[in-house]
Amino acid sequence: MADISKDILQKIKKDEVRPYPKQYFLLKRSVIWTVCCLSILFGSIAGAIAIFQLRYAEWDLYKHLSHRPLEFALLVIPFFWLIFLLGFTGFALYNFRHTEQGYRYRTLWVILGSMALSVIGGGILYATGLSERLETAFEHNVPFYRDLQERKQRVCLSPEHGLISGKIVKIISEQKIQIEDLQGNIWVIDIGDTIWKGRLIPAKNMRIKIIGEMKEQNRFVANEIRPWKGCREQGRNRYLRHKNKR
Repeated sequence: MADISKDILQKIKKDEVRPYPKQYFLLKRSVIWTVCCLSILFGSIAGAIAIFQLRYAEWDLYKHLSHRPLEFALLVIPFFWLIFLLGFTGFALYNFRHTEQGYRYRTLWVILGSMALSVIGGGILYATGLSERLETAFEHNVPFYRDLQERKQRVCLSPEHGLISGKIVKIISEQKIQIEDLQGNIWVIDIGDTIWKGRLIPAKNMRIKIIGEMKEQNRFVANEIRPWKGCREQGRNRYLRHKNKR
């Protein structure tokens, strides 16, 4: 044993090995835990937006669409954010393994714990309404994400099957409105016997989904009109309605 200790000391002197200062380990530990917490935070953001999109996916509209079930699922399920959630979970696992006690825990429990924290955090962010604001920010500032969302929105444009989405460009009368759909086409909508969901009142620039029946080219009879998405979108529509009354 003495010979081994002597050999080690000689090697340390020969290689001029110097111990790391205590501050180095404190900094390393802080960085690892910070990155681990950030991974949970970003996972929570991804989870919040995924919850929001699933909440307003409106699966009951499928009967009005011509898409195959698998194609429809690919368009409405938020795979983009679910993949992000899994990615940040993996990143959190990697960094947790580099903590002092990280090796003690089974991989499965660490993954489940990380995902549980992200989902709980996502639920809190969703409840505050932050998820919709974040999604809107991504749509406005990230071209790739905007293109992805526009493709998903086009699912809600199938007039021959009784579904149109777009924004109101003109209120013709109490019985008719004019909208511009997602492809830029203008439609005259008969709203005489329409059920308005979400306590909506027609206003210019309001974005809506319309369920009904196409009568002829560019004319549609609405049976039901829904808000475009989410309670905050309804708040935006009410703001537009009051603004247009001035």
